[in-house]
Amino acid sequence: MKQLAFIWDMDGTLVDSYPAIVPAAGETLAAFGVVCDPEEIHREVIAASVGALLERIARERGLDAAALKAGFARRNDSRIQAIRPMPHAKDCLDTLRRAGHRSFVYTHRGASCPAILRQNGLEEYFTDIVTALSGFPRKPEPDAILYLMKKYGLERDACFYVGDRSLDVEAAERAGIGSILLLDPQSPGKATGRETFLVRDLGEIPERVKSEK
Repeated sequence: MKQLAFIWDMDGTLVDSYPAIVPAAGETLAAFGVVCDPEEIHREVIAASVGALLERIARERGLDAAALKAGFARRNDSRIQAIRPMPHAKDCLDTLRRAGHRSFVYTHRGASCPAILRQNGLEEYFTDIVTALSGFPRKPEPDAILYLMKKYGLERDACFYVGDRSLDVEAAERAGIGSILLLDPQSPGKATGRETFLVRDLGEIPERVKSEK
């Protein structure tokens, strides 16, 4: 069997962090006098990113984007104990590892990433973890993905990026690898039509990739 490699997004893919991200963003905006509907925040974060949301509002309201982002980071990091793994995340990772496949993480999250993976019993499954602290351009730029591929000798036709947003699919495209888009039933995200596989639950992944032998 061909050894596959899976590079994983974290927030909304491996762990259900939106219950922390959305209120942290809402509280940050409220502290600057901006009231924003939680569902609107969730939709925009899925469509783009928290950073894009805060930058847009800062531009429209004449606010300091850096101050908004710093306030969000503090509130978000204070909520990591509330973050839980996505359904079947551990089982999926364990099944892939037992089949001889490797997993990596590339996330826009910073220093809190290892702690979140550790508290949810997921850290052991990853060969390497690339976070915002590594300094790579943000997705959809493929630099971090290409870095992992070069460092570990990962073949393009045996590599997938797994994420929950169209941004993740685009990053995979730019890196020349396959993509797996997770759209769980509660997600406001939409299929792009360009992902290699579309799944509703992480538990589907091991079966879906069996054809990649």
